[in-house]
Amino acid sequence: MINRLPEMLTKLAEQRHRGVLLLDGDASWLAENVQQLQQQSVDLWLSDSDPQHIAVHRYRDCLGRTTQRVVLDMRKGIHADALAACLGTVTGGGLLIVVLPPQMSAFKRRLLQCAQTSSSVIVLTPTNTFDWSLLPDLKPVVKTDFELTDEQTQASATMADLIGTCHLIMADRGRGKSTTLGVACRRYYNHYKEPVIVTAAHPHAVQSLLEQAGDAAVFRPWDKLLQADSDGHGKRLVIDEAAAIPLHILRQLVDRYSVWAVATTIDGYEGCGKGFAIRFVDWLRQRRICKTHELTQPLRWHPDDPAEQWLRDALILQTEPLTIPESRQKEISIRDCHATQLTEQELRDVMALLLDAHYQSSPNDLRLLLDGNDQRLMVTYSGQTVIGVIWYVEEGPLTESLQGAVLKGERRLLGNIMPQAIGFYLQQPEALSWRWWRVTRIAVATALQRQGLGFRMLQELKQRARESNVDALGSSFGAEPGVMKFWLAADFQILRMGRKMNMASGFPNALIACGLKATQRLFIDNWAHYYSTEIGWLQHHEVILSPSCYSIARQQLAGFAFGHLPFNDVQFAWRVCDHKKSLTAYEVKLPGGLLEARGTLAELAKKYGFPDQSSMQSQLRQLARLYLERTR
Repeated sequence: MINRLPEMLTKLAEQRHRGVLLLDGDASWLAENVQQLQQQSVDLWLSDSDPQHIAVHRYRDCLGRTTQRVVLDMRKGIHADALAACLGTVTGGGLLIVVLPPQMSAFKRRLLQCAQTSSSVIVLTPTNTFDWSLLPDLKPVVKTDFELTDEQTQASATMADLIGTCHLIMADRGRGKSTTLGVACRRYYNHYKEPVIVTAAHPHAVQSLLEQAGDAAVFRPWDKLLQADSDGHGKRLVIDEAAAIPLHILRQLVDRYSVWAVATTIDGYEGCGKGFAIRFVDWLRQRRICKTHELTQPLRWHPDDPAEQWLRDALILQTEPLTIPESRQKEISIRDCHATQLTEQELRDVMALLLDAHYQSSPNDLRLLLDGNDQRLMVTYSGQTVIGVIWYVEEGPLTESLQGAVLKGERRLLGNIMPQAIGFYLQQPEALSWRWWRVTRIAVATALQRQGLGFRMLQELKQRARESNVDALGSSFGAEPGVMKFWLAADFQILRMGRKMNMASGFPNALIACGLKATQRLFIDNWAHYYSTEIGWLQHHEVILSPSCYSIARQQLAGFAFGHLPFNDVQFAWRVCDHKKSLTAYEVKLPGGLLEARGTLAELAKKYGFPDQSSMQSQLRQLARLYLERTR
């Protein structure tokens, strides 16, 4: 039993360090400790095992809070983003208690190994326990007058002096950027008598800012700000936690408002890392006079807090820029492996590339790479230096017992995006029986981009997939034109375009594929032809309907009639079937113009007089079944 823990907590408080307890044991021991912890005073409790507490995936609801003691119950699975965010709420002298899953995994092992070198992270096990009744009661938090750091004082004063400048506040978690913004808002209000508008991805993210600003700031959700009748046009706008807001939304806000300040966390667990910040700042500087303020000194804990270093090491929250060899003569080599096969430095280099290259990167990416047996990496080296990586996932085939449920939309399996998307949306059962490699990310070192390295890596992946008897490659991503051009040049074909905008990229999601065998290429050619024909129809072009189009359309219509495929996804299929075998000839009547109508299901239901979208789809499914029966 660890009897020195109360002594450690006292020492933590004196040094303004934070403590972390990692509970690692079998299921019964963990349950016993959780039950004992229920009797202790705790500020915040997140759990996926007890519905009385906040669900772990709702961790964002806790951002902006200041706590002394937090319990994070992750017995059902480690959530790396939640771990980072919860520790960020704990103040100096406080304690984060983490209940780990009973099963060992590579990522769990990493957390435990990094704890061995930290003075404020202790691992509790069945042979190394603690009497929870010895935990001291939490003391009421007494709010005291605070002094701004020199960094905060300078930043807030400069903001007040330069109101026509766009100020960029860059900081890791706990550095006081919200307080800085709140003080600056007060100074602005005292001079101009007008409150500043504040927006963020979530209201709770700006709680401390609004408390600091008082009447000097008002919160408005960004979607309301972008509405045509918004009353904020021409007013000063502060965007907090910008990294958690989609890039295309940030650009719209900058174009439509007088953006006074943009603040973002750059430690990698608010949706992205420094790669986003660099690209957004470069874009912003082309449109606004900007001044950057970096806040480096933590406020709620000591600058040398061991818990922060443990978290950075374990989750690779901070990465160093890759040093690319000046000599281009070094031999290029490519290695296919699992993340657990990499050295620590190689893993850090790979994560640096992924964090820099992709908008939506987070610590959960590292957990997935380490713990997912189906997650693979193809790493490219120049000499010994990592210069590129393809992250891909092995998918399919699905077992026969699951295929029917997937086609009908009754089951949605974790992962297996390619076979499930084609199986459900296109109603093509063949895709469920294939072996797929789905590319999740492609990243190339910044200094080597636009030199054909990414294309070369993708061609190498194709060859290795063929050698591994894989049926097809695929990917799904926001269809930004430049990205689409890259994939189409690599002989991938578009099979489907999502009907909703991808909030991260600002473009709909594209589903693309490339067949690696003759049979698979023929199927993919037909599916791609069906998609391009539908696009032509939507654009009111004259289209030629091939036999394969009719076959796919009839399968789609059956998926609507007997499954859960939405009506929006089968309007074109209806038209193809009607062209081949007229609805009128078989005495099936749809509301006039319905097949050409555009809009959401709710809008169509209202337009055509249905009580709601559910009843509309129910009646249309009956008509589809009738049509299919009469035309078989």
